[in-house]
Parts: sequence; structure tokens; C-alpha cells
Amino acid sequence: MKKTIFTVAIICLCNLVTAQNDVNTMTLGDDGVRYKIEISNPQGRQLKEGDLIIGRYEIFYDDSLIFSCMNRPPQPAIPVLEQNRVFKGDLMDGLKHMREGETALFAFAKDSMAKYPTGVPADLEASYIYYRVAVDSLTTLAQMQREMEARQAEIDKQADSMRAIENEMIETYLQQNSWDKTKKDGIYVKHLVQGSGRQAKDGDVVQIHYIGQLLDGKVFDTSVEDVAKENGKYNAARDYKPLEFKIGAGQMIPGFEIAAKQLKQGGKATVLLPSDLAYGSRDLGDIKPFSPLLFTIELVKIVNK
Repeated sequence: MKKTIFTVAIICLCNLVTAQNDVNTMTLGDDGVRYKIEISNPQGRQLKEGDLIIGRYEIFYDDSLIFSCMNRPPQPAIPVLEQNRVFKGDLMDGLKHMREGETALFAFAKDSMAKYPTGVPADLEASYIYYRVAVDSLTTLAQMQREMEARQAEIDKQADSMRAIENEMIETYLQQNSWDKTKKDGIYVKHLVQGSGRQAKDGDVVQIHYIGQLLDGKVFDTSVEDVAKENGKYNAARDYKPLEFKIGAGQMIPGFEIAAKQLKQGGKATVLLPSDLAYGSRDLGDIKPFSPLLFTIELVKIVNK
């Protein structure tokens, strides 16, 4: 294995050194670009302003590799834009010498690059910085934008459909379980035990026991040890005790904080949170995207009375 790695390293080193030695034999364009087409494709489309290269590239000097993605799958990599041009004869000018399907090597004088905001330090001990670019295929920035907008439209369409299903699920649950359909700050509340003292509010540090469930009754999390054991959620490494947090500090999902403010100390309730006040479109395993959640919560203590 070590021998194989060593051999590959030697090959890479030889390639870099060969590239450096070839600099004087490279074509020098009228625009000041020094380049060599390593893989030619005369039938390919010439690169032009607004193209987006789907491909790979690497950057190196002498025998030092700065970056390479040449061995990775082609990705949208380099936009060909005049606004990205830093100096005459830079990479933006160089790319316009290429065609789709070609690989080219470019050599840029270190002194030239160091004069501009290219990230090349003036004290770098090298004469040239080399870019090797493989243009596997081309698209345009406008086409990429259209494709992204189309994908987003499809995502939005699916989200709207899932929200509609969620609304039906909530309506059915409320009806079948005789819940009050009036929302309280965006959530549904069924009080089980009335507490005493003042009601919790923003800024309070509270301790709450909770049981989290899906609408089908499946428990996905709880702070109550017996409930965790009964539902196959027990974790021996966990300390089962009331959850302590500050209301309004953004430590919990929004619906949970709203739920806490519905209770007085000692109070207990079951609350139904629409997904937009829970985990939204996220997929968390048991909790699928756009899942409404049930929490049975007990306000054990308001710490800062």
C-alpha cells in the first residue's frame, strides 16, 4: 500500500515539474494568456461570456499542489464572467481559448498575480502559478438559474401539498378527540390540570416535564423515565428530569415555548403544535417533514419567581 502511494506521488510530482518546464513552449495569446491545450476537442463549443463550466480544475506552482478536484466528479465549477476578470491575460481570458470537452493548462506569472487581489503572496518563491482546467460540459448561468428556479418551484409545490395533508390531519385529530379548535398563539391547547400562582412568561426560567408524540400516539421523546421505558425510548446514559430553559431565548422550538406560557406552576396540558411552530420541513427520523406534534407538558417549577 505504501509503495502504491509513493508511486502515485512521484507521478504527480513528475506531471507538475513537466508542466513547469513546458512554460516556454506554451502558446502565448494576443491577450497575454500563456496556455496549452492538453486534450483537444475541435468540435466542442467555444467558451463564451456567461458560460458555466461543469468540470474540474487544479492549481499548483513548481512541485506544490495548492488545490485539486481533478479526481472528483465534474461539478459546476467556474463561471465565465467579465466581472470576474482581475487583469488582462488572467483565467477569464484564458478560458475563452477553450472548447467544451477540452483540458488546458494555463501559466500565470506570479509577479502579475501578486499585483492584484488574487490571493497570491508577493514573496511566493515561484515564477508561475499553474491552473489546469477540464471542461467536461457547459451550461449557462441563465440556464442554471432557470433549473434552480424550476427545482425550487417543484419543492414549493410538494411542500404546499404536504401542508394541505397536515391541515387535514390536524382537523381530523381535533374532531375525533373533541378538542377546542381555537388556536392560542398558533397552537391548540387542552388543559389537564390547572396550576397555581402566576402564568409563565417570556424571560422566565422554567422546569418542564414533557412527553412528545406524533398524532398516531407514537412517543418520539420524553423527560419521564417510566414513559421512555414503556415506549422503547429509554437511554441509560440520560438523566431523566424536568427540562430547564429560559422562555423567549430561542432554546426550544417556537411552539414549545408558546406552550410553556399557557401554564401556571403545577399546571399540565396537552398541546398540538403545527409543523411551522415545530420542525417544519426537516426530516428527523421519527418526525417527518411537516409533522404536527403533540406534547403533554407539566410546568414543574418557575425558577425565577
